Amino acid sequence: MRIAHWTQISCLAVAALALTACGGGKDDPVTADAGTDAVAKYVGSWESECYADSGASAELRADFTKTSATSLGGNVTVYYYLGSSCSGPVVKNEKVLADLSLQLQGARTVAGLASDAFSGTSAKGSAKLVLYTDGTTLQIGDVKGTQDAEGYATSFYKYTLKRI
Repeated sequence: MRIAHWTQISCLAVAALALTACGGGKDDPVTADAGTDAVAKYVGSWESECYADSGASAELRADFTKTSATSLGGNVTVYYYLGSSCSGPVVKNEKVLADLSLQLQGARTVAGLASDAFSGTSAKGSAKLVLYTDGTTLQIGDVKGTQDAEGYATSFYKYTLKRI
């Protein structure tokens, strides 16, 4: 009986390590930019509140870096957890928008908010993204939702992100 008990504990430990290794952890947050140029307000890391996802939980995170006074780079990632509280090790992460390289195209109103329109590329090809921030919260245009004649989102994802 004692050997079976240790075998079970060993199997659980290996399974936990495998899940942690599969998902990986979160990268360190990107430092905010105190500048006054057009994209500085978006630079940094942003994270949504924990939300339920298929019996587990998840958080949406955006990491934006400045590549020039009018362009951004970065990723938007979903982090998945076991259970409902977004705690413990990340068991999976999925880049929704990966390897972004975006150039500011101008102002645009989305859902009544004065937003900024960006175009460029992502790991999946060309990208058009609408962003809005009030300095403490960030909203990202829903790229899978309805688009206007120029290909920009006409609504935001339902999850608002807060600066980390």
